[in-house]
Amino acid sequence: MRACARGMMRGLRGKAALADSDADKRAAERYFVDAPIEGRVGEQPFVGRLHDISSTGAAITGVADVVFENDQFVQLHMAGMGQQCGYVRRRIPDGFALQFDANQDDEKREREVAEMLRVLGPRGLQG
Repeated sequence: MRACARGMMRGLRGKAALADSDADKRAAERYFVDAPIEGRVGEQPFVGRLHDISSTGAAITGVADVVFENDQFVQLHMAGMGQQCGYVRRRIPDGFALQFDANQDDEKREREVAEMLRVLGPRGLQG
């Protein structure tokens, strides 16, 4: 993770929103949130909830009625985060896990994720 985003995210350590690093062996720190999100799976629009996010991906819930398959292209939009793109990696309860598009600018995405966490503040972060 780049120093700028790492510094902002480091400020959230100790909060209940940070996933336990021993229990969650992921490529990037994952933050549990509860925020509305809009997007498209292919051409199908949806409104759901952002359940968690990291610099490499996100979990989207509240979209049980949306038809999707693994590796399907997804566009997301959320206030404070701008547009993010990625691919469905797997089905999760009431939604899907998304891996952000590797072709997007990682440093920019890390800044946007850090800014989104700052904008959400403690009320948007879950424990």
